[in-house]
This record gives sequence, structure tokens and C-alpha cells, in this order.
Amino acid sequence: MVNKSLVSIVIPSYNSERFITRCLTSLTSQKADIEYEIIVVDSSKDETPKIVREKFPSIKLIHLDKQALPGAGRNFGVREAKGDILAFIDSDCIAHSNWINSVVKGINQGYSIVGGAIKNATPYSFIGIADYILTFNEFLPGMPKREVTFLPTCNFICRKNVFEDIGGFPPDWAAGEDFLFCYKASQKYKLLFTQSVIVSHINREHFKKFLIHHYSFGQHGAMTRKKLKLPGTIFTKHLLLALLIPFVRFLRISWRIVRWNKKLLPQFIFTFPLVIIGINAWSFGFIRGCAKIR
Repeated sequence: MVNKSLVSIVIPSYNSERFITRCLTSLTSQKADIEYEIIVVDSSKDETPKIVREKFPSIKLIHLDKQALPGAGRNFGVREAKGDILAFIDSDCIAHSNWINSVVKGINQGYSIVGGAIKNATPYSFIGIADYILTFNEFLPGMPKREVTFLPTCNFICRKNVFEDIGGFPPDWAAGEDFLFCYKASQKYKLLFTQSVIVSHINREHFKKFLIHHYSFGQHGAMTRKKLKLPGTIFTKHLLLALLIPFVRFLRISWRIVRWNKKLLPQFIFTFPLVIIGINAWSFGFIRGCAKIR
């Protein structure tokens, strides 16, 4: 039975031993006015399940023997969730101290799906800064409150009945499952981005992982556009047009920073070479994704 006075926090986890303690500490120490439960769905091969069991015995741990992709992990967690409000956060994120209260306030504004701002938890790393800008430039703290068609699932709130109505996340996508979920949801529901719901993200700090991540996201970006016939599908049909992708991405990112996030401008300038490399990695992945689906 769903408990309307309960928030269920769902966290998919895979080999998260480096940051799971920071994530769960931020959640167990919330200044919350409402009851909440925390569900970790873990399929790690490292020490993550041991850390959860020993340091956070009050947290519900679902450990899977086989690796679960993020969408499948979240779906597993929702099946065990008792709350009416589902709050999703990733294991490499740190929730701000009033996150739960902000989650409830956001969802009570008349929207069934709400997402929040992402701050940078690795401001000391040039690669981390570049990774942050490339991944979350649409959801920086300075971005205006607005209705959107996509929200990142590292800071994502949804009513359980709406989640079930949409059918959950696609379980077999390594990336882009949040994009597919949000696209389907936006056909029926309004999605709200609000700056008051905040988490900080621990970004990639190693160059190889940085490249692989953005290449993979570009590849899945092409595949999801083709699958759903989304805006930008034209780039997947004409490879010559796909060559314009790096310029389009750079202009959009630059505009968001100059228009709404001027405080980030010095970091953007200092990490400019890495940003360009990341954009090109994404673009190569996108072109590769276009070739795969032909």
C-alpha cells in the first residue's frame, strides 16, 4: 500500500565504493519534515554492499547478483518503494541538507514530475569541471525555473502512480534511459525544473573515463533521436549535417553560461580545451550512433 506521507528515495548503484558513503551520509542526515525511506539497488562487484550494510544498517539494500543497468536498478527499487513520492538520486551525488523538504515542496506545486539543479562537487579538477559543464549545462543552478521535456535522473522526483503509468525506465539502455522516460512522460504530463531542489555531482576526473562517457552519451543521443523521431532526428539521417553537431553544442553551452551562469564563465574559459575535446568525443559518438542505426 502506498503511503502518501512517505518519500521513497531510490539509488541505483554499481561499483560505487568511492562515493557511496558521501551520498548516503547526505541522505541520512537530512533536515526533513516528512518521513522518508532509502532504497539502494546494488549490483556491485566491489565493497559497496558491505559499506551499506555496515555503515547504514537502516537503509534497505537490494543486492543483485548480475549487473543491472541504471533504468533496471531504479525499476527494482520502485517495486519495493512504499511512498507516494519517488525521489531518484545517483550514488555519485550528494544531496543538500534540505533536499527532502525541497522535493516535497517541488512536487506539491502541481507537477507530477520535478527535477532540480546540479552543482559541481569536483571544482578542484579541470577534467571534473569540463565534465560537469558538458553533462549538466542545461541544469546549472543559475538556469531559470521552467517547464522542460527532459530532466536528469540524478535529481529527479516523480509520483509513484505517474511512474507506473509511464511504465518505468527502459531497463536495457546503458545510457539515455532517462531521456526515453522523460520523452514518454512529456506526452502526457508537465515536467518542471526548479533551482530549489539541489544535489552536487561527483564528476569524472580521469581523462580516459571522461572521453568514454561523452562518446557513449553521443552514441546513445543519436539512437534515442532516431528511435523516437525527436527534434534533431535530421542529423541522424544526413551524416554531413551531423558534422555541424560540435558547433551547435558549443554555441548552446556557451549561451547558457553567458546568459544565466556568468559565475561559471572563468572556469569555462580555463577548461576550454577540455570542453572542446569532450564536445568532439560526443560528436564522434553521435556520428557512430547514426551509422549503427542505418
